[in-house]
Amino acid sequence: MHKIVNIPRITVNTKESFLEVMERGKPVIIQGASLGTCVQTWTSEYLTHKVGHERKVTVHKATSSKMDFNTKNFAYVTIPFGEFMQSVAEGGKMYLRALSEDQPANQPANLQTDFPQLADDFRLPEELSFVSENVFSSVLRVSGLANMWLHYDVMANVYCQIVGSKRLVLFPPSDVTHLSFAPGASSSSIDVFSALESSSPAVAQTHPHEAILNPGDILFLPPLWLHTAMPLTALGVAVNVFFRSLETGYSSGRDVYGNRDIAAYEKGRQDITRIANSFGKMPSDIREFYVTRLADELRQKHIAS
Repeated sequence: MHKIVNIPRITVNTKESFLEVMERGKPVIIQGASLGTCVQTWTSEYLTHKVGHERKVTVHKATSSKMDFNTKNFAYVTIPFGEFMQSVAEGGKMYLRALSEDQPANQPANLQTDFPQLADDFRLPEELSFVSENVFSSVLRVSGLANMWLHYDVMANVYCQIVGSKRLVLFPPSDVTHLSFAPGASSSSIDVFSALESSSPAVAQTHPHEAILNPGDILFLPPLWLHTAMPLTALGVAVNVFFRSLETGYSSGRDVYGNRDIAAYEKGRQDITRIANSFGKMPSDIREFYVTRLADELRQKHIAS
């Protein structure tokens, strides 16, 4: 079985301590911090009562417990929230990643405005004020027995486990070339949990890190750390807060999910297409020679910068 690093559990007692965590750029589980009354009150019945049984939500309804964004082995269905919660209670393979109530296609989720009935129950600890002051989105997540596919987020985020337990496996950004991410894609179809269990060649060159989250735990996810999640309980509820940790560089275009690649990368891919096309009529061996030299030059400039 592949060697897996346990993500450290720490306490964060000051704002400065969290800034140091961010500066180190490694995931940690923050324990012992207060998330408000939600950890005690957010039962299935409470959530259904507060949100409203008939409120319509759009959820992932999967045909397998291993959801795959690339093959789309799930359907987006819009159903009453109470029906969704009942299905989860019965072991349904369903997943809610809440979207903006008013403009789901254009605006990021915001717990305060999308679920005002729940917003006062949840709060980020004062020690994480940098997150609160730089929020991009705050997402309610409710999961049944369905795994979240392997993906990365461009923005840093904190994943606050409220109800149930979840296992996450993370990989450092340097592993991206070993995990079957297509050019420009932020999701992979590799079933990480099965691959690790069987010591599959698909993960042979990777460096997996594991987190087991219980109610009240906060997982800090630095930008670009690849991750996948598996529920350990029939019902899992979390609030996922994405925040801007960079002063500049984010894409200026529409970004609902917080995973649109930075502007320099998007422009770079356009430049690559232009460069590749400029060699189009050359013999293949000449193309290979010069493209390899260009790639090496780019790598050297990156190392020197």
